[in-house]
Amino acid sequence: MLRILAGSLATVAALGIGLTSTATATPTTATAAAPVAAAPVPVTGLACDGDTYKCTADLKFGDGRWKARWDVSVFHQAGSAERSAAAVAAPVPVTGLTCDGDTYKCTADLKFGDGRWKARWDVSVFHQAGSAERSAAALAAPVPVTGLTCDGDTGACTADLKFGDGRWKARWGATIFHQG
Repeated sequence: MLRILAGSLATVAALGIGLTSTATATPTTATAAAPVAAAPVPVTGLACDGDTYKCTADLKFGDGRWKARWDVSVFHQAGSAERSAAAVAAPVPVTGLTCDGDTYKCTADLKFGDGRWKARWDVSVFHQAGSAERSAAALAAPVPVTGLTCDGDTGACTADLKFGDGRWKARWGATIFHQG
């Protein structure tokens, strides 16, 4: 578990996901009790599991054991259902994350097997200002994720998308829970 978490943290650090945020929670206690209500918190680790078909984000909140989990579709990029028994490890780190405003899906690249395994889930894609406008010159799909936060109050995770004016987001429902 520690190896997987360390790999996830290194991956997130390399991607620059969720390491900075203007909305950082500052709980008043570090106990397993329900946290103080706060805006979205940064994600410090992200892993997806092909056995349970779930992705889990480690949240920078409270005692550090808060998580967000959501359902995903896990598939091999080549379309093969074949897996090497020696390569099976669950959950596995995410090495890349993109979201697509045309298909309304986010796709995670998984550090697993031959490196062509992916996890995909449905998302709501929106502009932070609430505008439905998109610049024709800026259209590109899928687009990189530059930040990722999860919110225990709304039960949702939000990805900042490197797209257009930089205010495009993708959001999806997640189960927020405490590991302990």
